[in-house]
Amino acid sequence: MRRDSSPLLTVAIREDTLTALLAQRHLCAEELHCETSGARQQLQRLLLRSLLPRRGVQK
Repeated sequence: MRRDSSPLLTVAIREDTLTALLAQRHLCAEELHCETSGARQQLQRLLLRSLLPRRGVQK
């Protein structure tokens, strides 16, 4: 659920942690907002990576 009236918080997170949160559906991509086009491209790459099966994880 998106709340337009909520203030945004700028944070730094490791790529592997963000990828894991997205892959495990603990974080929703539509709630993420990028400040630069470079960050947006990086996020798109991580989103695609989060869809791939993780090594060493059995389902």
